[in-house]
Amino acid sequence: MFELYDIRKKEFEKIIINYFDNDKLGAVLNYSIEFGKRIRPLILIETYKMLKDNNYSNEEFENVLGYAISLEMIHNYSLIHDDLPSMDNDNFRRGRETTHYKFGEDMGILAGDSLLNYSYENIFKILSNNNSINYINAAKYLAECAGYQGMIEGQVLDINDNINNIDDLIKMYKNKTCKLIMAATKIPGYISSKSNDILEELELLGFYIGMAFQIQDDLLDVKQDEKINKLTYISFTGKDKAYCDMINYSKKALKILLKYKYNDFLVKLIENLIKRKH
Repeated sequence: MFELYDIRKKEFEKIIINYFDNDKLGAVLNYSIEFGKRIRPLILIETYKMLKDNNYSNEEFENVLGYAISLEMIHNYSLIHDDLPSMDNDNFRRGRETTHYKFGEDMGILAGDSLLNYSYENIFKILSNNNSINYINAAKYLAECAGYQGMIEGQVLDINDNINNIDDLIKMYKNKTCKLIMAATKIPGYISSKSNDILEELELLGFYIGMAFQIQDDLLDVKQDEKINKLTYISFTGKDKAYCDMINYSKKALKILLKYKYNDFLVKLIENLIKRKH
């Protein structure tokens, strides 16, 4: 994507790859989290650095890293369950067999359950050493974004064919795609003790990035989506309007980021996300 992104991605993957013991379940979990763009954890880490003006303690940064690991675990659990036969029934993701297709549907379900539960075990380890209200609020927000009025509600809207207009679609996208990115931008605000006004703006930042990311996905997958008759942003707006809206969401995100001094990583990330080809 760009050089600094590749460097930060490799740094994060040194921690998360082969994270679990190599027993039967651990091997499945390690397989499930081995590949990915790592967009969400990197946004969380780099937003924290930006909010702290690149001046932070090693102890606090280790805790931030813990939240980033939990966020990535939740994201990957959602992909495992999204691929199941009862959901999207996909046999391949990221150019290789999906977890349930390689190890069986039973292990796919258990692997997803394990990643979700481990993410909260990990958060509780952090809270046992630092139970400040900021850390508790960050944990609560992560759970809300992943929960029944967050990402799961988005999935319910998606599979129940309740999308009748563009507002319904945006609600689904906000929950299914944006909520974990909103967690990535707002959690650092909690940990950095930012005011409510800034927290609200950081939440919007995540929403804008998530919407731009999802609409770009729709633009890249337009032929495939038309083939399977899938409703997307383009279904309601057409390609030209969808592209304009994607650019506008990106501009709104950049407007927020330009208030901060150490914004280089996130600015470049947004610019590259909207130019990507896959």
